[in-house]
Amino acid sequence: MNRTKHILLLLITVQLLCLPACKRAEPEDKPAERLQNWMDYYELSAGDFNAKDTFDRAYRVSHEFSLNDGDLYAPLYIYSEDSTRAIDIDSYHLVLEKRDNGELFSPGREADMEAALIDLERGVRERLLFCGPSCIFEEAGFQADGQIFIAGFAESDNDYFPVIWHIHKENGFIVAEMATERALPAENIRYISDRRLERVIFWHESSELPKGLDVPL
Repeated sequence: MNRTKHILLLLITVQLLCLPACKRAEPEDKPAERLQNWMDYYELSAGDFNAKDTFDRAYRVSHEFSLNDGDLYAPLYIYSEDSTRAIDIDSYHLVLEKRDNGELFSPGREADMEAALIDLERGVRERLLFCGPSCIFEEAGFQADGQIFIAGFAESDNDYFPVIWHIHKENGFIVAEMATERALPAENIRYISDRRLERVIFWHESSELPKGLDVPL
């Protein structure tokens, strides 16, 4: 009887330890839902995006990648339906810490942003998009036709315009659709902290940090 109880306890312990790792690889919203959630947040519709620009991916940057339990960004990756790939639009720019109580906290971000594709089977991370302070990547997803979309904003004349980048990874080019009539000031761009990364405590929401400092998150 004691041996049986010991085995059952061991199995339960293993399952509990596995839960965080298993959960992080489960895709959450479907790509269409992710894009619609982003558009709904800013009261946008597909008809608002009418300007298109197509450009080649001039160069590619890739390196080896290994997913491990200590990766604080793993729960934030956007996973494919079969969990063999993931899109990362956070780790390059977002400073992330884990507090003693398990909460994820961000004290700030870098100016540049990178969207990357992680091939979990091959162990390779490849850059999809890179932009300086003039761009903000907020949402992403894998589409049924093999494309990848990145939704966010691009700056022009001190305002930010909603943009959806459609990345044709195999063909090596990108189509950018811009809502030219829907500019927003930077302080109103809050989908990342209000919706997609609501589990993260951001510094602009915390009373323990200086007031009056603000960046789009």
